[in-house]
Amino acid sequence: MKKIEVSQVEDLLKDDGKVVVVQTAPSVRVSLGEMFGGEIGETVTGKMVSALRLLGFRYVFDTDFGADITIWEEAKEFLDRVKRGGPYPQFNSCCIGWLSFADRTYHDFFSKGLISTVKSPIGCLGSVAKTFFAAKLGIDPQNVVVVAVVPCILKKNENALPYNKTNGHFDVDYCWTTKDLGNLLQERGIDFASLPDSEFDNPLGESTGGGTIFGRSGGVLEAIIRTAIYYDRQTVDASDVVFAPSALSPDILECQFELCGQQLKACHCGMAGARLLANLAKEDKCPYQFVEVMACPGGCIMGAGQPMHLPAEGISPLEVRKRRTSHLNDIDQGQKIRVSALNPSVQRVYDAIYDGKPGSEKAEEALHRRYSNA
Repeated sequence: MKKIEVSQVEDLLKDDGKVVVVQTAPSVRVSLGEMFGGEIGETVTGKMVSALRLLGFRYVFDTDFGADITIWEEAKEFLDRVKRGGPYPQFNSCCIGWLSFADRTYHDFFSKGLISTVKSPIGCLGSVAKTFFAAKLGIDPQNVVVVAVVPCILKKNENALPYNKTNGHFDVDYCWTTKDLGNLLQERGIDFASLPDSEFDNPLGESTGGGTIFGRSGGVLEAIIRTAIYYDRQTVDASDVVFAPSALSPDILECQFELCGQQLKACHCGMAGARLLANLAKEDKCPYQFVEVMACPGGCIMGAGQPMHLPAEGISPLEVRKRRTSHLNDIDQGQKIRVSALNPSVQRVYDAIYDGKPGSEKAEEALHRRYSNA
């Protein structure tokens, strides 16, 4: 039975009064090809863009661009926190699995300001699509339909949350999983492997290595460190962050870095580590200034909306995770720009609608959430 979100979007693609755009999350490009006989983790960005155009999408954007925006805002948020001495830690807000868990179990973290208010990458790009891009096309934002192809089933809930709006419009209208897209392409009989490579539409298709690594565990933290360092001392540092196991739990990997003349500690973890650190944070005993939480092991690359592989195929989930991670890292390494703060297209958008800088009043209004009952 066809997913309802897919059927609804297919109908909208036939509506001449709507401009239907699509954005694709970082991890989709290293997993979609697996549904068409590709190698595990093979990068199929160009073919993916071509396939989406064949389906009828007017514009194809890159969620990595949205990730760069998230990094601009969250790095600024973190830098300001460091300058004023807390409160610590700052937990990321891009993983809806973690955010939902925190809302149920640690709701006071929102009022205490421990959880970032920045929207997730799909929300940031969706907001820009319905403001900057709609204005560029000269059309009413309500006639712009934003579809996000994501690795996560829970994103289907995130896009309907009341705080994910800009000027009264939901930032994202529909979410398809990687499997939703792959199944539709198979139903349409599209020979994915034979498709030529195509490019994303700009300016919402230009991204950096920092945006790409959002798709794997530790990537959010690493990208934010790169941009926070650039904000702090105008230094381009894209060297790999060295993570080490924490003495607190094998689920926690930690690192150290310097910011504002201070030696700071940060970590990334899954849900087991998150619960431990959240309990410590309640007692003001968390040893980290920044905590990245990803609900799925390995991050978005292993989301529940991704292609799965049975043991009978002769490959373990850990090996799948390693290969997809490796290919995302390869994309990052191959990017001309690896620090999100240096994305020129993001800067053009900020100059046009956010007074040219992260953390501005206009950026806060459009790109940050106001959590209910915080």
